[in-house]
Amino acid sequence: MPRPLQPACDACRRRKVKCSTQRPCSPCRSVGLACRSSGIQRKKGRQGASANVLTELQRVEEGSPSFSPQSPRPASAGEWTKTPGLVDPSFVRHCADYFFARMLGTVPILHPDAFQQQVNRMDKSGSSYCLVVAFCAFVLIQTGYRSTQTCSSDLASTLLDEATVARRHLDLFAIPIRQAIAVSFLLYGCHIGLGHQRHAYYFLREATTLYTADVMDSPDVGSDDLSSFSNQLFWLLLISERAHALRRRRPITLQITASSPILPPSFDPFTRGFSCLVDLYRPFDPSFLSSWNGVGPVLSRDALVSIEEHLQRAVPADSDLPDIVLADLRVSQQWLRTVVWQMATTAGYLSSSPTHPSLDFRYPLQIARDLALATWKLSRESMETHGIGLIEKVFEVACTLVDVMACLSSAGLRSSGFEIGPQDYLKHLGSLVERLPGGRARFLPLLMDKLDQTLPALVQQVAVHLGLPGAGEELTELKGDDSADKVDGIEYTEIT
Repeated sequence: MPRPLQPACDACRRRKVKCSTQRPCSPCRSVGLACRSSGIQRKKGRQGASANVLTELQRVEEGSPSFSPQSPRPASAGEWTKTPGLVDPSFVRHCADYFFARMLGTVPILHPDAFQQQVNRMDKSGSSYCLVVAFCAFVLIQTGYRSTQTCSSDLASTLLDEATVARRHLDLFAIPIRQAIAVSFLLYGCHIGLGHQRHAYYFLREATTLYTADVMDSPDVGSDDLSSFSNQLFWLLLISERAHALRRRRPITLQITASSPILPPSFDPFTRGFSCLVDLYRPFDPSFLSSWNGVGPVLSRDALVSIEEHLQRAVPADSDLPDIVLADLRVSQQWLRTVVWQMATTAGYLSSSPTHPSLDFRYPLQIARDLALATWKLSRESMETHGIGLIEKVFEVACTLVDVMACLSSAGLRSSGFEIGPQDYLKHLGSLVERLPGGRARFLPLLMDKLDQTLPALVQQVAVHLGLPGAGEELTELKGDDSADKVDGIEYTEIT
């Protein structure tokens, strides 16, 4: 006999959101509401001020003397109860070891010594606790780390809920601003990893706004290492903001000026890799983005050629950087080259006899070849570490490749002799999307749909190469995957 369904709690029913079976439920925990089930069906048709359900519920609960002890939201703003035993020292240490060994070069959001100070204070400081919990959630969601403590996805969601509630009790201007920026950035990374684009954009804008508020506290006394690390914070925010703006066609806050922090030369491979990453994003300034978003004048042909040449110089071909650093650099480089080519396409600069190779209609074939050759040499772990953002870039390069392949003859699609061809590039990029964590559920169905609509003759070949049981059957199966893995607003640019 099937188990009876547990009715939704009062708050979820009023807000018309999906309620979980656990009490308190996840939606109530995430916004700090008391989770109650009265069983009373309320009438529909809210009007006036009561139409803002979340605001009304929070206002009523703040004034209610019978506040539920199960809710993480306290009766007064100065009180809050942590979830006992959610993060233990061993788990935090494992997350920190993984992050600082692999991600410090591309995500310099926290210095190891400064983070350890926050860990030491987390039992007594709400802001430190919030930072540590958000950090652990970020490591589980955004990187290839797998926790043995419990199911990583469930633990990551619980940690994100806890950090979100903890942050609601913080005065971001009453704690060190670098710490507030770190919390906002980590929450941004978590929501990006989960595909919550609107939430992610909110926290990213919050981080950049805090930075530009001109209230940065002084660097730690006498530490050149920490001072240099603080300078990297600006560039990390700038890179993240510009990458997000290119993906989602958003405006940006941070600009490169004469007073921007300087990244001095370094022999450290991770620092050198970060400098290369900064150079990749330098050309994507407000003028480029305003044109990209369709609100500014179109850039000239020479300007786009100059950006393309800059992108090729930004990452040295003979670089001896670690694989983890190269994975982010090479994938970002080819994705940005694709963006520039798409801009040239929109501007009408492509030609059958171009003045520069990047203005050739078939140029994405070269970009896909460069990406395939670069990633063939990299370990899977080095790419997994960079999370869903790297997979999305590979996906967008693959979609552009499919568009161009649709305009080629059958002979032009195949490899010739010992040379690999466009079909080989597509199969390899499809393999990356399918094998890297999160790609199969989120991006592979979109890529196979794109292929089915544009090059249906290749669907079966790609499906066999990826080990899928059958193109049509597998597409149906993939589309029916857990809806929690779907992403808001995934778009790819088609050639028109």
